[in-house]
Amino acid sequence: GVYNSWKECEEQVKGFKGAKYKKFPTRSAAEDFIRGGNITENENCNFQLASSNKRFLKGCVGDVTTSPAKTDKEFWPISDENEGDITENDLLHALAKVEATSKSPSRLKRKSGNEPGSAKIRKIDPIGIKRVGPYEFQINEDGYILAYTDGSCFNNGGKNACAGYGVYFGDNHPLNVAEPVTGRVTNNVGEIQAAIYAVKTAQKMGINKLCISTDSQFLINAVTLWIKGWKAKNWHLKTGDRVKNEVDFKELDSLLQDESLDVKWNYVKAHKGIKGNEMADKLAKTGAEIYKRVFLGKM
Repeated sequence: GVYNSWKECEEQVKGFKGAKYKKFPTRSAAEDFIRGGNITENENCNFQLASSNKRFLKGCVGDVTTSPAKTDKEFWPISDENEGDITENDLLHALAKVEATSKSPSRLKRKSGNEPGSAKIRKIDPIGIKRVGPYEFQINEDGYILAYTDGSCFNNGGKNACAGYGVYFGDNHPLNVAEPVTGRVTNNVGEIQAAIYAVKTAQKMGINKLCISTDSQFLINAVTLWIKGWKAKNWHLKTGDRVKNEVDFKELDSLLQDESLDVKWNYVKAHKGIKGNEMADKLAKTGAEIYKRVFLGKM
């Protein structure tokens, strides 16, 4: 990551043998170093090579590789249905591009003069309740209303696939939802449509700060990295094929242009006992069951 002070950096490297760190005159030089840029011999390098290619970042969930980050172009997947080529290091790079940014990730508009710092996979705990209209919502320490989203698909990619999505705001919350997907029937469609519902709900309620927690690396990479390239290429992949989830991504991207709503994206690991994620998963599976009953006539 890139830090603005030694104190911030020290918190990440202290106690981790072999951590690599260095002081740079400019942020761009630091970011180039992270991407694997060359360091000349005459530079005053204050770093040591890691003894392992992995280390645990304070505040993160799981091991994160310290290999050089890819460029945005290299992040574009061959297919917008495949998560197999996404690593957690890729995810951290994606989150770094939107941390301390506001509104649409594609615009990467910085707020209050702060530049994106180091990205972390954070566990965000609710610290209070905020009433909006007739409803109460959980909020984090920055005042963002918390929403957990998930998609689910039985027999994903196969015959008689059944997909749904779920959004969880809190226990027995009136705005929790479990719905079947519309359009293409895949897990990723469920992930996207869950995010669409969360953003639409926030807009309808007049919410201006929303934190969406998802276990989909695909979704976070799509909205923070890939979508900008897809739009520039008229919604085509680097293979020349059209983006399969174009319709849903266009709707989500349009919603994220709302100047009155600040959306932050938070990655959580699935099936790790995080209540909001577990509840969203149950709702998404219920949505897939509804799809099976309604569209396939199966109980």
